[in-house]
Amino acid sequence: MKLLIRFFLLCCVLLTVVSCEVHLEDDTRILVEGNIIDQNNLPVSNAKISVQTRRSSYSEGENQYVLGEGYSNSDGAFSVISLYDGDEDFAIEIDGGDKYSTYVYKTNTINYTPTDLTFNLETVSLKKTATFNYNMVKTSGESNTLRYSFKYVEGFCLEYYEGTTLNEYQSLCYQERVIGQLLNDNNPDNEWSFRLPLGEVIEFTYSINDEPEITELITINQDSYDFTFTY
Repeated sequence: MKLLIRFFLLCCVLLTVVSCEVHLEDDTRILVEGNIIDQNNLPVSNAKISVQTRRSSYSEGENQYVLGEGYSNSDGAFSVISLYDGDEDFAIEIDGGDKYSTYVYKTNTINYTPTDLTFNLETVSLKKTATFNYNMVKTSGESNTLRYSFKYVEGFCLEYYEGTTLNEYQSLCYQERVIGQLLNDNNPDNEWSFRLPLGEVIEFTYSINDEPEITELITINQDSYDFTFTY
């Protein structure tokens, strides 16, 4: 009887583990190919290409599985042979490193299998990026407050495809983002940084002691841009 119970429990554990794993297509490999350029049509070399699939779970969070990896050559071209998974959350990520933006191709491979098992991304354009380092410092007396925000364009592009058709509603490509904070005696200073495409303009809006807002434009023309604001 004890042996039967142990066998039953073991089967339950195995079924739970297998149901959470990626189910790879048997004896199936895919080819991911394309070419990477920057905004000046120059080749981007040594960009990392990752073929990924994910399984989401509300209880355990999101698990990401890498099925294949490779890098672009000196001409910006890449050709990666990868395992293949039929999944509603299949992605190919192109990471340009610290100097370039990130691109993600996403699709549902349960309903779509590419011709000749080849994902040809053709030409992928990455943008050169910069780091914006800001430091908000309180130098005045007590009871003064600063409310501020930065509006900028993220250095990230995700394109979602249904088959061979781009779904613009599920795509997120170089979206605007706004971050901000209220500083006061309890939290007088703040230092942070974020990345954005080089050459973009940041919209900096602030208000001291709830006075009318003031907006300044900051053009990011350096790879590392330092900004300090005192109030």
